[in-house]
Amino acid sequence: MPVDSAPEISSETIRSAAVSAEGKTVADAVSAARAVLDERRVCLVRGFPTEPEKFLEFLRGFGKPLDNYSSRSELADDDPHPQINRVKFKPAGQYTRKSVHYSEGELRPHSARSWRTPRPAYFGMLMVEPGWCDTPEGRRGESLVLSWRHLFTRLAERDGDTFARHFDRLTKTSIRFAANNVREEFADLPLCYQLPDAADAYDVGVRLKQDITQKLPDLADQIEGYDAYAEAVDYLVTNAADHAFQACFPMASGDLLMIDNNRMAHGRRDIVGTRGEEINPRELWSVTVE
Repeated sequence: MPVDSAPEISSETIRSAAVSAEGKTVADAVSAARAVLDERRVCLVRGFPTEPEKFLEFLRGFGKPLDNYSSRSELADDDPHPQINRVKFKPAGQYTRKSVHYSEGELRPHSARSWRTPRPAYFGMLMVEPGWCDTPEGRRGESLVLSWRHLFTRLAERDGDTFARHFDRLTKTSIRFAANNVREEFADLPLCYQLPDAADAYDVGVRLKQDITQKLPDLADQIEGYDAYAEAVDYLVTNAADHAFQACFPMASGDLLMIDNNRMAHGRRDIVGTRGEEINPRELWSVTVE
């Protein structure tokens, strides 16, 4: 199936199109970032102040920053602002409830607020402290971005009818799932849903929950043809986790990554959490924008 051309999404193209915030007002940084984001669906801003209010001012240039969904729980008791989620490693004994964001290990590609309706338009991440940059490559908590359109285009070319069968199920089967600590309306959409301004058949929105394969058996009663659907979800998750399809790069302090939350997934590589008694100081702030 022919598709429209689209800008390549890779670590090189993301970094080469980066916007500098140095010497700019927040409004000027927003304007420069929007131009890149509208074209590429992802924009890296460099040299941004690591200040909560300036970060939120920037995000308000794109929509309404949503409250951190765990802001009413002990998971967020030290966040810098109710709308900001502080992503920082915490060793055992420093938390009462565990979040995957506190852990060592990688975060596979996923969507922000995958359960929510209406779908949030953007997701912003500001690196405050990159942590131990002298650890081996792939264990520095490198940020990753995945373009769903590019993934589906490449899978269609590679897998043909197999891809078409799975893609059909993922775009036609509505599914409803929840999340902990959430007081929001849940979506009744397919995992892969239509967008009003789609460029081609594979330019769809995706709402992929980080642990969807673990949660899916609990939803079997609501899914017709569950076994075939579970196979399609596994196909999606497995290929999204393939490093060959991901743009991956380390973020420095002051790097702000803004992505289209419908069209892009985000995640990170593995991190080293401790060295003896030392704790990795890596700290990233994230906010979902409606």
